[in-house]
Amino acid sequence: MSVDMLPSSSLIKVGVLTCHPTTGHIRPAWAAVVNPLDGNPRRTGMVMSHVWDGEPGQAEDFSAQYGAEVVENYWDMVGKVDGIIIGDHNELFLFKDLARPYIEAGVPIFINRPFAFSLADAREILELAEKCATPLMSGSSFAFVKEVGIIRQKVEEAQQFRGYLMDNGTSEYAWHGIHGLWMAHAAMGGGVRRVAHLCADRSDPNAVGTIILEHEGRNGGAPFYGCIQPTGKQAWMRVYTEDGAFEQALMPEDSAWDRNTFLWLPMLLKIQDMFQYRRMPESYADIYEKVNIFLAGFKSHIEYNGAPVALDEVGDWIAPRIVKTRYEGLKMLGAAAAT
Repeated sequence: MSVDMLPSSSLIKVGVLTCHPTTGHIRPAWAAVVNPLDGNPRRTGMVMSHVWDGEPGQAEDFSAQYGAEVVENYWDMVGKVDGIIIGDHNELFLFKDLARPYIEAGVPIFINRPFAFSLADAREILELAEKCATPLMSGSSFAFVKEVGIIRQKVEEAQQFRGYLMDNGTSEYAWHGIHGLWMAHAAMGGGVRRVAHLCADRSDPNAVGTIILEHEGRNGGAPFYGCIQPTGKQAWMRVYTEDGAFEQALMPEDSAWDRNTFLWLPMLLKIQDMFQYRRMPESYADIYEKVNIFLAGFKSHIEYNGAPVALDEVGDWIAPRIVKTRYEGLKMLGAAAAT
């Protein structure tokens, strides 16, 4: 296999933090688009040029497949790359440690959903990024597809809303149910007051359920509700307004080409824009609100048996760890180690 690579001077160099093939999106999903193999076309102006993973052998396997340079320590890519992507769900509790050296150095960074399992961690990351004027992004790929842009335009044209229905085409809450939450935020905007996550198996933090969002009224209208059912095969959304309704389904993913083109690529191009021009697609406050919405729904399910939780009631609650870290025993040295 060979990586289709343009001269390095013409590509944005991206550093990869964590690359396990089953616990995140780097390999093979995003890497296959950014570092295309076997004659596939280049679709971005980026190249994954450097890689680190805390589990022995993972970075080396990634390097052998995609041609990235392996670095010994997670902070070693400062000064070598134009941007950083953290993509591994498993290591969520380490995101703030992994991100710190790059945020402090002003390196634009994409942190994969759900960003943090506590508001304290989210604040720590975001406040540091704002203090250092470091562009930062966190998102669901569903939020950046063309169809959500169509919904958002119609939402902006409407005056008042009766509610909306969604299926975000995925299963469990923590890693994939969040697609619907963040897709709704992208389409409808903020102003969420309470979240309820009803589920038959309260003991399972990753169980499938129905999610209800209560929104503040718009333009003098009454509060309205959104209902997300994260169990289908294709995401769609139907919005009810005072004047009627409109709906939009996301492009079916019938092949790897479809997924690469219609699902992964739009968000990757937004990441590229941030790396190249330092433009954030949303504010630090927007990211914090999205995490707050996610945690309110999580707390509703785990602590309150599906009863609504207001965003200001999340407090210092920490969501339960879903999986054991792959980096058991790894000493995270923090930003000081980079000096």
